[in-house]
Amino acid sequence: MEEYYLMWLSRFMVHQGNKARSLISYFGSAEEIWRARPEKLRACPYISPKLADTLLANRDGTQLDEWIGELEEKEIRFYSLYHPEYPSLLKEIHNPPFGIYVKGTLPEDEIDKVGVIGARRCSQYGASVAYRMTKELGRTNVIVVSGMARGVDSMGHKGIMDGGGRTIAVLGCGVDVCYPAENRELMERIMDNGCVISEYPPQTPAIPYHFPYRNRIIAGLCKMIVVVEAGKKSGTLITADLALENGRDVFVVPGNVTSALSEGTNNLLKQGCPAITESGDILFELGISYKEGEKEKFRKKVAANLSPEEQEIYGLISETEPITAEEIGRKLERNIQDVQYMLSLLEISGHIQKLRQAGYIRQ
Repeated sequence: MEEYYLMWLSRFMVHQGNKARSLISYFGSAEEIWRARPEKLRACPYISPKLADTLLANRDGTQLDEWIGELEEKEIRFYSLYHPEYPSLLKEIHNPPFGIYVKGTLPEDEIDKVGVIGARRCSQYGASVAYRMTKELGRTNVIVVSGMARGVDSMGHKGIMDGGGRTIAVLGCGVDVCYPAENRELMERIMDNGCVISEYPPQTPAIPYHFPYRNRIIAGLCKMIVVVEAGKKSGTLITADLALENGRDVFVVPGNVTSALSEGTNNLLKQGCPAITESGDILFELGISYKEGEKEKFRKKVAANLSPEEQEIYGLISETEPITAEEIGRKLERNIQDVQYMLSLLEISGHIQKLRQAGYIRQ
């Protein structure tokens, strides 16, 4: 029952996790706070008289029973900071959420989690890189964490699931609220292949100021953050800053220097964040390696999932004799810009390698 009293307390102390912990320490338990005499609660040095009055006014057993019933009906679980299944990495950030609501299955704590974030209005390049990189990670025991927003976030969730992996979406609204609305199908799929998480109670709408708080949870759940594409003043950079502040590593996918969508990512590179160009870089940073036979099997699986356009170009590239983009364009009678774009995707995904002043060969 203590967990339900903790859930009650969390509803009135969202974003005040450290203060809530001090309050618990002062009274001994959330149930004791619920039962405390009004004068003692108002005299507590860790909360304001206004907050004390709010708690006193909401010690409603009927309301608490309704909240508990809602969680059971919607198959939502609440994990307080004291619950054994509360993510251990998340506890380590400066102001961890006092409690989280989870719909779906929370992946095992010991499995490595990687945040993949980026612009909502991303370019085709950003979407392709996010999808391809996470799809390759789907064949490994790595969880991708993102915010289920349009653009890079959505592609990251889709990629990891299409590759057979699991994912976590952290929301700036209740876990029973789909935002953006067009992601309903994606949200259902995420709950079948992982979970959605929020520190906000069910039915909480998406409000702009929730999202910076949401971002600290994305950073807190992960060992590392990968930024795929971000403008100069992108909200994505808030997550990157929060990750760095909390001792997480931030890696960056390099972008086109002429694109406004790459200003933020390229600035992170200038600040010293390492570059990531393929899923193998992520695995290396996590300390995950494979034997040569496993690598070959992995490459074959990845190659089998190339698009027809990519397969056409990949088929012209050998393992020993370099070929240029111009030569490929002539042989296929394709526009050189289209060929270069497809070559960049194949290079980023680790299928091919560009040799300086020579052309491309297979990896």
